[in-house]
Amino acid sequence: MRDIPVGNGNLLVNFDDKYQIRDIYFPHVGQENHTEGFPFRFGVWIDGVFSWIFEDEWERDLHYLPGTLVTNVTLTSEKLAIKIVCSDTVAGRENIYLRRINVRDLSGKSREVRIFLHQDFRIYENKVGDTAFFDPDNGAIIHYKKHRYFLINTQPAFDSFATGRKAFRNNEGTWRDAEDGELANGPITEGSVDSTIGVYFKLDANASHESYYWIAAGASHAEVDKLNSHALERGPEKYFGETERYWREWVNKNDTDFGDLPDDLIRFYKRSLLMIRTQIDHGGAIIAANDSDVSERATDNYSYSWMRDGSFVANALDCAGYPEISRKYFDFLRAVHAPKRLLFPKIQSGRYARVELAPSLG
Repeated sequence: MRDIPVGNGNLLVNFDDKYQIRDIYFPHVGQENHTEGFPFRFGVWIDGVFSWIFEDEWERDLHYLPGTLVTNVTLTSEKLAIKIVCSDTVAGRENIYLRRINVRDLSGKSREVRIFLHQDFRIYENKVGDTAFFDPDNGAIIHYKKHRYFLINTQPAFDSFATGRKAFRNNEGTWRDAEDGELANGPITEGSVDSTIGVYFKLDANASHESYYWIAAGASHAEVDKLNSHALERGPEKYFGETERYWREWVNKNDTDFGDLPDDLIRFYKRSLLMIRTQIDHGGAIIAANDSDVSERATDNYSYSWMRDGSFVANALDCAGYPEISRKYFDFLRAVHAPKRLLFPKIQSGRYARVELAPSLG
């Protein structure tokens, strides 16, 4: 199962219970998944000792900031004597996923710290023919294939990087290169590729250090370059403030009378609205679910808009005071309905989606 999704209707990012990015859907919610469910790893090197946060030594607490689609994640390692607090969001108006990383020392002594962030794109849902390269013009890593570009950058600027082969012969990927605390660079790799970047800093005793990481998604190099420039100019922290305010206003926009319902039930109701919203495409499709791990068991997934399921959700949204979403869903159904009394039992969110047809009843 997937945890703590964040999205804006165009770009959806899902995490697993180890706080690893597992799914990146773009440009539609539910279509295309540019990771195929493979993990983006997160590693920490401190004074010569390395650990991945998916390892058992880490205590993980994955939640959201109240009333928002901004995550609030705490990662603690007694072995490394370190505490990391992260927030994740997707910008409301731009296709940029952002992560804030705050690292706090628990050892009481000054230390050398390196954070390693790994990207395992499988663009257009396959690993063939991808390219990863370091772009010296903007100091970023870019993964691309055909009309899909993903730009990775940090603030402060990352200190090391590696691109390389993965899932090919004996190559596991550049994430293995990080485990000694060093990356071998490699400015460009083609084929089945991944990348890893390293952010280095000195952490004073009982102090904390904050950095930012982002992935900009677009259909061209020029598009992701513009998004990256905007993130650098505005500062990534502004995106967090904007998205927090937006989602709090959205989930509280109706003056609902909850009567004497307990606070925990009201919070659950609002959290449910926010979770539903992450699964709705900007084109109107209401998707059943976007957890790619299902495909490992069923050779398919739930990233479709079933008319029955979507109608239940649309009705609930009407009752909750969000008719504009329901209206867009029915406009979507009208646009994709087949001629000659055929119905689409399940529909993907893209305009030219693969579908399965069945005779209509009656």
